[in-house]
Amino acid sequence: MRSTCEIVADLKDGKEVPYEELKMACLVQSGIIHFFQNDTKQLLAGSLVSEVIRKMNYSDPETSSAEAGIPTWYWKAIHADPVEWLGPKWIPGTPEWERMHAVHQKIYEKVLSGEKEI
Repeated sequence: MRSTCEIVADLKDGKEVPYEELKMACLVQSGIIHFFQNDTKQLLAGSLVSEVIRKMNYSDPETSSAEAGIPTWYWKAIHADPVEWLGPKWIPGTPEWERMHAVHQKIYEKVLSGEKEI
């Protein structure tokens, strides 16, 4: 499969993209948003963790840019095959996803029911 950035580039150019590519690119983008939210929260806290994040995510000049806000994990995510980057655990319909989804659903239901033990 093409990389996420190639799929998104075609979308931005008004080209048709196969449904499966679009689905995988959307899942990658969802993961990227999750990582950006976590990093932003930590960076805004300004703690020791924020320094670790800066060193881990912005130290490779080939794949990151602190000035542009591009961490290495983002560069790798958009340049990878979405199926490979996500892995089977994060692709709906795979046996791995079915197992993890069932676990997540049980946790969610326990939280909603107010049970103390998860």
